[in-house]
Amino acid sequence: MRRPCRQTSGRVRVGCHKKLRSAFRWQISRKAPEHEEWIEELIRAYPGEKWLERAVEKPPAGAEPEAWHAFYLRAWQVLRFDRQYGAFGGETPISFMALDGYARRYGIEGEAFERFLAFVTALDDEWLEHVARSQSQKTDE
Repeated sequence: MRRPCRQTSGRVRVGCHKKLRSAFRWQISRKAPEHEEWIEELIRAYPGEKWLERAVEKPPAGAEPEAWHAFYLRAWQVLRFDRQYGAFGGETPISFMALDGYARRYGIEGEAFERFLAFVTALDDEWLEHVARSQSQKTDE
């Protein structure tokens, strides 16, 4: 039963999280994001230096992070190790029980839970694809 204060049903559509996935894909595939803050400080200190602006890696079109991504990225960061790991290095998706427990703790229910489940699952799927690609590259070398 849906509460009357919740949004109408049918608002979560499958496949509408492409921008979140592409922003996350770009974020996890970058080589050295830890130096980005330091470079941005240099850009502020020396605004006329064009070579510094080229040093900051810009996201590709359609992968720009948005403010609403932060909630789901934080949830994924908390839940990312709540999964089973295989004996030979494989990872399984985050369990529904872990997602449900997180949602209950933070009062995410109804349609908001459906959105939460769709977006965090999309992030986790992207992570598992990234892990599979990196492991296949290691075995190819």
